[in-house]
Amino acid sequence: MGDLNDGPRDDSLKKILKVKGNSTSIMDKELFNPMEKLSRKGVGSLAYRDKWNLFDQIFFTRNLLNSENGYRFWKGGVFNPKYLVTKKGQYRGYPFRTYAGGSYAGGYSDHFPVYIYLIKEIHP
Repeated sequence: MGDLNDGPRDDSLKKILKVKGNSTSIMDKELFNPMEKLSRKGVGSLAYRDKWNLFDQIFFTRNLLNSENGYRFWKGGVFNPKYLVTKKGQYRGYPFRTYAGGSYAGGYSDHFPVYIYLIKEIHP
């Protein structure tokens, strides 16, 4: 996981790491990227020149997709509550940055955080 400076459908992930966005086609030793589905919907973790990108990603092996006794993947997302969003000015709607134009802006980051939910069935 991390800020990869590439989107889920870029060559570095698709061709080099062979990360897949479809959970039903994951084989042993392959990686699944739930952020690809979000990216296709236009969801982003950072904006540049009014275009949203999803550079912040989490991917994993199929063990988290098919686990019967342990934790398994449920869903992922981008965390962007109102207090993390710039409220006015040229960058309204963008992540609320800590620094902008060399000055302290008081925000948090130029990226929104990403997350995944892991769930575990409870057997009585």
